[in-house]
Amino acid sequence: MDRHVSRRSLAVLAALVLVAVAAPVSAVPPDGPASEHDRVVAYWSAERIRSAIPRDYVLDPSSGRIVPEKAGGGRPGGGGGTSVTGASWNGGGLVKTTTGKVLFAMAGGNYVCSGSVVSDTSSSTSLVLTAGHCVYDETNGAFATNWMFFPDFDSSPTFDCATATYGCWPATALVTTSAWADSGDFNHDIGFAVIGTGGPFGSAQLDATVGSQAIGFSRTHPAAVYAFGYPHASPYNGTDLVYCAGKDFDDLLQAGSLTWGLKCNMTGGSSGGPWFVDFNPTTGVGTLNSVNSYKYTFDKNSMYGPYFGSWEQRAYDQARTAIANTKVAAP
Repeated sequence: MDRHVSRRSLAVLAALVLVAVAAPVSAVPPDGPASEHDRVVAYWSAERIRSAIPRDYVLDPSSGRIVPEKAGGGRPGGGGGTSVTGASWNGGGLVKTTTGKVLFAMAGGNYVCSGSVVSDTSSSTSLVLTAGHCVYDETNGAFATNWMFFPDFDSSPTFDCATATYGCWPATALVTTSAWADSGDFNHDIGFAVIGTGGPFGSAQLDATVGSQAIGFSRTHPAAVYAFGYPHASPYNGTDLVYCAGKDFDDLLQAGSLTWGLKCNMTGGSSGGPWFVDFNPTTGVGTLNSVNSYKYTFDKNSMYGPYFGSWEQRAYDQARTAIANTKVAAP
């Protein structure tokens, strides 16, 4: 069995996919992006934001089928020394404003993930990094619709874009790897959302409003990692920015895989949340090097994320200039 087949059987069928595998961003209407921005923000009423849920799946050993996962993860808590397996982030800093809740629609339902604003060089758009399964449904072959980013949800979990500290920011385009889109390959479970101007500040840019974090590729592992997200499933409630910290490790079940693990109890809703290396807990500044991607059904106390290599770098490069939904082929 080749590695791709192994990945599907172990990471898709036997793994807990943390948040949604998504569905399509609507095309910009003839009257322009401003009205599309307003349409998406209007779609996300307080009730829809409040009722949006993670979409998780596990393998049912008794039937051999994939079924919805209703249970939560491990207990939140700290750890010895610098190890933290799931605790509220009270340190403030840049990570608080740049990490947020991701909202999107799929197949008649509304779902949540997490994401982080990543630095780019555009003077007209911004980028949000998340997981591939938070922007694209590899089962039905479609991008998510009504995709929106809610930065620093922790500071104002009011479920109301009008009163949010930094407002709500719809995507104008979504980007992921063809490995995720065509094969559901967790080795390349990465996604980007292109964000136009808007928010509560008229023509402001997202990154100019909340800041952004650097991204790195082909970094050395194992490494000291901080992971963040808005876990929604029990025992969390989706309103608190949570973090894990420790040294990452090989996914020993996947020989030759490109994913790394971290002891972390975050649950559904945290998918797409950022991993950092060289993280400064005082300033909240680090270098993005992975995202929360999946767990195994038998181990809810470890989180796994993709290695950011050449394919992820190519996806980032294309996302910086993307004007439409894009599947990025291998470099």
